Amino acid sequence: MKIHVLNHHFWPDGSPAAVLEEELADSLREMGYETVLVAGSGSFHETTRPAPKSPIIRLRSKERGKRNSQVAILYDYWRFWKAAKAYIKARVCSGDALLATSSPFLNIFLIGVVRRHAPGAVAICHLHDYLPSNLRSLSIVHRLAAPFLKVVTDHFLTRWDLVLSCAGNIAYKKSNCVVARFWPTIQGPLPTDVPRTRRALYAGNLGIAHDVDALFRQMERLHDDGWGIDFYGDGPMMDKLPAFVDKHPFVSGDDYVKLLCSHPIHFVTGVGRDGTGAFPSKTYNSLYVGAQVVPCGFRPEMLAELERLRKIPDLADNRRYAAAVVDRFLKRTVASGHQSWS
Repeated sequence: MKIHVLNHHFWPDGSPAAVLEEELADSLREMGYETVLVAGSGSFHETTRPAPKSPIIRLRSKERGKRNSQVAILYDYWRFWKAAKAYIKARVCSGDALLATSSPFLNIFLIGVVRRHAPGAVAICHLHDYLPSNLRSLSIVHRLAAPFLKVVTDHFLTRWDLVLSCAGNIAYKKSNCVVARFWPTIQGPLPTDVPRTRRALYAGNLGIAHDVDALFRQMERLHDDGWGIDFYGDGPMMDKLPAFVDKHPFVSGDDYVKLLCSHPIHFVTGVGRDGTGAFPSKTYNSLYVGAQVVPCGFRPEMLAELERLRKIPDLADNRRYAAAVVDRFLKRTVASGHQSWS
């Protein structure tokens, strides 16, 4: 079976969503599937890392790559969505599988294109984040629109054969959903010669959906206790960081691993005003290096999810668990004589 893995970005981009899908696709390739990665022409944050084993197709989406406003981001999302529609019409066939992520969220609505042009294809949505949850973190207008968009979003999600939810996103709970607690983790042995500092770390993007108020409260609490606070990353909310926070640009590769290992405390931020969303890349990396995770803005439901993640015996092996979930579903679907519906 050929599996088309559709995501906004892929290698050399270093976004966690890109790495996640590359690892999942390569694990499925090792199981005997023909996997191809389908990306747009834009970029989020390029890093130096090995290329995936699965071939990459670049769509001519003509994204501008500007992320300085919601309008600019949505314009790029729309461009990618148009290019993805054209790809599905031309390249996805009955008997194939499409594994489309929710990055960007417009991909969820591609199910109608799949049903019309490849009615025999297996359709899997990999739900990285859940738009109705993110909207509640924004303005009053967004919050008022969230219940309506939840109805629309859930309607389209129920049409996918399988919705695979990530560990940090547990708000969609329909019968076709499986919560698969996995995310890409650091590869290889951890360095043993990195000195531990009395500094706490936030590493990654700080976007408009993050619960920055909760993050800043935790930063201030530790700072008052004598801890230094480091921020490595970027994002539209970094300008609001307290003055005592030391700001640094992204680091990648070995420098990133050493950075994680040198900080005994890591901040992990949830989605603002919402108890059912978080950003699992930071959580997994922090747990993997043995750091103390300080959840910011987590409500009881997500605190319980964090405890489940703490109990995973081998985080380094979680990508193979993810592939096994997809593999079992595809084999069961084919064995049952899969017939998609419109």
